[in-house]
Amino acid sequence: MVDVCGDCGGSGLNAAGCCGDSTDCIHYLDDIQSIFTDNCISCHDGSHVASELDLRTYTSLMAGSKNGAVIVESNHSNSLLWQKVSSGAMPPSGNLTATQITLISTWIDEGAIEN
Repeated sequence: MVDVCGDCGGSGLNAAGCCGDSTDCIHYLDDIQSIFTDNCISCHDGSHVASELDLRTYTSLMAGSKNGAVIVESNHSNSLLWQKVSSGAMPPSGNLTATQITLISTWIDEGAIEN
């Protein structure tokens, strides 16, 4: 059986509530959604014509865009969302800080779970 962290026979989440060895993990509701709310949902609110990406909720984020998934759990470098924010292509204002981009990549690498 595969656990929430994608390990066959694994124990699942660590004591901090995320995948991996970290003792202090990134939490979606506390750390990631606020980045999207402050910087992204003015466009990605479910009505974005070009991508149809909705960043208002975890469920809509994980549903992806009209072109498919934007998050590859546990693999930030293959996640389209991280590629867009790390390159500065998104948001168009370029307002994400290096810390916010690192939070997104770490959260993805920790399994991109709704914790």
